[in-house]
Amino acid sequence: MYPSRSELEATAIEACLAGGSYLREAYRSEETEAERLAHDVKSSADTGSERRILEVIRLHFPDHRIDAEESGVHDGSGDGASFEWIVDPLDGTNNFESGLASFATAITVLEDGEPILGVVYVPMLDDLYVAADGEGVRYDGRPIGSDDGDGDDGGRDADLEPSTAAVVSVIGHDVKREPDHEAVSEAINRALEDRCKRRLESWSPTVHWGLLARGRLDGIVCYRPDREEQLLGELFAAEAGLETDRGENWFVAAGTDPMFDALRAIVAETVDDSSR
Repeated sequence: MYPSRSELEATAIEACLAGGSYLREAYRSEETEAERLAHDVKSSADTGSERRILEVIRLHFPDHRIDAEESGVHDGSGDGASFEWIVDPLDGTNNFESGLASFATAITVLEDGEPILGVVYVPMLDDLYVAADGEGVRYDGRPIGSDDGDGDDGGRDADLEPSTAAVVSVIGHDVKREPDHEAVSEAINRALEDRCKRRLESWSPTVHWGLLARGRLDGIVCYRPDREEQLLGELFAAEAGLETDRGENWFVAAGTDPMFDALRAIVAETVDDSSR
């Protein structure tokens, strides 16, 4: 028996809150030590959060496939094999370990390979984002884009100039391991800094996808991004009504025409899909 969207959503929210609560307690207790690797960082908080998330998912959907960042793939069975839960128990481990409060738990649910649900919980701000296929994005329970005076209206300045914009750059873990890829990333970054007011180098992409959906950030450029954050991010972008474009190794999104055109031009100048 296939689960309803509401059942999937309730479980994803419960799981993200469980992992996020663990992270909040660890952060406030300064239990943030981590092993620093050349291109990554690993903390006991990653595995602690993941255990709590998996407990919730398995309780409700024991036959569903799970792709968890720390423990790997747990195969599904029967009807549950049609679903896949992508679990990022601590998006922003570097920030967590450094004492920066920009980190989150995140879950993306796929049905037959397509993302249908994304949930992000930012524990230190108690911010909860939910994006559902065909249903838009909600922030703390209220639809983004509503102007009822109660929620986040997602308002964007249609005349925003890139020179006054704050944009985000995202790269995958493997980019800095390959000199050619790192050179492309650096070219993108320099172009963003030349044309925009501020470039944020995202160490917690799911946090920034939420802010972009709300209109608090103006655009994003992703180069060779990691799957666990990108599938969620593209769902957020689509459901927030952002302008988007993608190539083999890149993705851009923005809330206004001028910003989108500027980001698309930067990618055209810096990324050659045929050779990279």
